[in-house]
Amino acid sequence: MTRRGGRDDGSMAVELVAVVPLLVMVTILCIEGFLAASTAAAAQKAARDAARAESLGRDGYAAAAASLPSWVGDETITRGSAAKPGCAGVCYRVSAEVPLVVPGFSSGMVTVSRSAELPG
Repeated sequence: MTRRGGRDDGSMAVELVAVVPLLVMVTILCIEGFLAASTAAAAQKAARDAARAESLGRDGYAAAAASLPSWVGDETITRGSAAKPGCAGVCYRVSAEVPLVVPGFSSGMVTVSRSAELPG
């Protein structure tokens, strides 16, 4: 006697097809979050290094550029009151674009800025 109903021969394949895109999306979002946090940390370090270098009489722009990793794209380095309004000392702001993993999206969509101020 054959049993009717209750057959689930293809259910695992259907579940796999439904879950894999979700896992890929979560993985991409985690990588993007890591890249955003890493870019923010690199921009903060570059701003601090620039302010420290200028307070010691060296070139702050060169220090910021040397401090940024090569994978950070399109950075902007700003000095003085344009970097931080009301700045009383040495101020630098570093803005950098977060690299994106998803093809077709411009990295200009996500930018982080960090600033640092040291007494002059």
